[in-house]
Amino acid sequence: MVYRLILTDRELSYDNYSQDFLIGFFLTQGQAEETARYYLENVQGFCEYDCTYGIVKKEIADNPDHIAPKSVWFVQGWNTNEYLDEIDIVESPCFLTEERAQEECRLMQRANERTEWAVSCYCIGDLHWKDGFVRV
Repeated sequence: MVYRLILTDRELSYDNYSQDFLIGFFLTQGQAEETARYYLENVQGFCEYDCTYGIVKKEIADNPDHIAPKSVWFVQGWNTNEYLDEIDIVESPCFLTEERAQEECRLMQRANERTEWAVSCYCIGDLHWKDGFVRV
């Protein structure tokens, strides 16, 4: 089990679109919550605008021994709307190997019509969007 932290800019979210920032994957919910609080209080953009956070518990497939991984692989598929925002997102559980994630991606592509697909690797505890964001 790992915990995925996403911060959301509520002012830029609408209808079926959410302006999300994937911050990272963590081994405990507490680590994810602590990181969320830090970002919302200290990191440019997140502390200046109406942002909130969500933590999603993600299963690690094919991990019967419940090994605490150093990294996980993750599959996402999505469409884009007329504003090029990512919508209709489908996601896989997490995997320990790229091969297993690629296999899952092929299965998901057969079951879901999406225009874009990504197989990504995330190191546990690595932080993304550390420098925050600015609106233009």
